[in-house]
Amino acid sequence: MKKPKQRKKKQKANQAFSESVGHSGERSDSRIVVKNNDSGRVIIPRYRGTGMTMNNILLFLFVLLLPTQLGKHFFFDFSYLSGVRVDYLAPTIYITDVLALILIVLNLKSVIKFLFSKKALILLSLLFLNVLISQFHLISIYRYIKILELLTVFIIFKTNKLSPGYLLYGFLIGGIFELFLTTAQFINKHSLQGIFYFFGERPLSLSMPGIAKASLSGIEILRPYGTFSHPNSLAGFYLLVYFFVLTCKNLSNSLAKNILLLICSLLIFISFSKITIMTFLLLNFIYLWKSPLKKYCKFCFFARTFILLIVSLVFLPAQSDPLTLQKRLLLMQNSFKMILQSPFFGTGLGNYLIVQEQFPQLFADFLNQPVHNIFLLFLSETGAITILLLFFLFFKKLISAVKKYPYILIIILITGLFDHYWLTLQQNFLLMGVILGLIL
Repeated sequence: MKKPKQRKKKQKANQAFSESVGHSGERSDSRIVVKNNDSGRVIIPRYRGTGMTMNNILLFLFVLLLPTQLGKHFFFDFSYLSGVRVDYLAPTIYITDVLALILIVLNLKSVIKFLFSKKALILLSLLFLNVLISQFHLISIYRYIKILELLTVFIIFKTNKLSPGYLLYGFLIGGIFELFLTTAQFINKHSLQGIFYFFGERPLSLSMPGIAKASLSGIEILRPYGTFSHPNSLAGFYLLVYFFVLTCKNLSNSLAKNILLLICSLLIFISFSKITIMTFLLLNFIYLWKSPLKKYCKFCFFARTFILLIVSLVFLPAQSDPLTLQKRLLLMQNSFKMILQSPFFGTGLGNYLIVQEQFPQLFADFLNQPVHNIFLLFLSETGAITILLLFFLFFKKLISAVKKYPYILIIILITGLFDHYWLTLQQNFLLMGVILGLIL
């Protein structure tokens, strides 16, 4: 006689539990039904937690691993210039490329829809024609694939809005890692290697030729690379991250955000990249001037500006290569010669260094470098026709983007006038796709 009573009690308990779950707001639809021998069925809540799907996990990992450059290089005959192996001419598969490929598969529908849109088809068709007329087709095909990857990364991050928290912590964890590594390189004046090799750290020491150095108060120092190919690339990467985090409305003011901004600032200064530091100062001053801080707390405004200037005075006086200006001017002269040789269709994607070899090299330690200007580099390789068509296709979009997100585009513009890493180096190239996808 006790069993029927026990069953009734269990049924009432289950009913009450079901009602409590049903009135729990967002989790009311997160339930599963399982069989029970006594009462027939029991409703058990299935918590979705953070809602991290496989796609979101991969997006988080992609952001986290963006600063790394672990990859497999493939060297061909055209990868050697004057007997010197050139990384820029070596097709490479990076760990971030593998993640990008998986993300493309998971987001195939939106990727195909974007790539077959009118403007994307015109752009890709123009670049494909450029591949056909290039001198070395294999390296051009590789660069064409990299542009495809950039476009797919852009549309994936545009259509998949990763949680601001995961985005923030992805950059934060990577930033902490880079700050530790760069500080160790700066103090020891050489690379750490060991496990850091697998994250992309290259062998570094003051005695190696072509290594970026600086002199501060008569003391020769190694400009830290972290896991990047050059300190300037490191600085540009975290300058873009800094102003994205600073100006992104979806990222609320939190301890993690402020720590990330501090880490980005330290990485910019420790790189000793003068163009990046001056851009950092200029845009910070503009941001503070336009912020309510100047109106409601003038002391805070002047204090922050003063601190930035004082810190900058420690790093800006550092002397690096005294011939940097002459070397860069020589590369610009080479690019102008190439543009005049192939004004309409360019030399072909990825063919810049191969064509440049025909010009005399006055500086042995600056051999086989692309022109330090992304606009001249792209014009040299693709020609004036491609540039003009791109301008007409995306002019309105560009003007709109400049009005909405001026800091991001100004950073790419200013640093792009003095370096090539936004087009040639994996981390900066893909970061550009991620950030533009998030803001446009």
